[in-house]
Amino acid sequence: MNSIPIPFAIGETVWFPGYGSREEWETCPDCAGSKVVTLIQGNGSRVDLACASCALGYEPPRGVIARRVSDRRPVPFTCGRVSLDGAKVRYSESPPDATAYASVDAEDLFRDHTACLARCAELNEQYAAEEERRLLANLQHNRRDMAWSARYWGRKVRELERDLALAKARLATSKDHEAVAR
Repeated sequence: MNSIPIPFAIGETVWFPGYGSREEWETCPDCAGSKVVTLIQGNGSRVDLACASCALGYEPPRGVIARRVSDRRPVPFTCGRVSLDGAKVRYSESPPDATAYASVDAEDLFRDHTACLARCAELNEQYAAEEERRLLANLQHNRRDMAWSARYWGRKVRELERDLALAKARLATSKDHEAVAR
């Protein structure tokens, strides 16, 4: 018969990489804080656009973007209950008779503060890499949107200028016809 080792005793205080984050503001990487980007089209023409990377929804650009920074730090954790799921050992700070509780894997608990601090640094680095990937994906998406917007509105301007020229020609023809009729 196999036995599963229980690493920590009920009531023992250990260290857990607590959850924490903060928001930091940095200059927008697309517009460099100017709130405007210049798109150079294939034909060489330049179009100035409001920066989509530092604008939130329909608000105007702000010149800065928010970045979430993981700030996990060791926090004391007192084991109040243990549960087993196959070979996985989980702990909760809730007392054994609690009806609701949050569990923590035993692998995320440490007797040594220094070991927990190292795990916090590792988790903070993982989050920073994920956040960097997310920000890069947002930048690429926003750049595609700005290129589409410049093309769309450029086409709209040409269509409206053509319609205006046609309307002016019809108006001129109507005035000429009116003058002949007098």
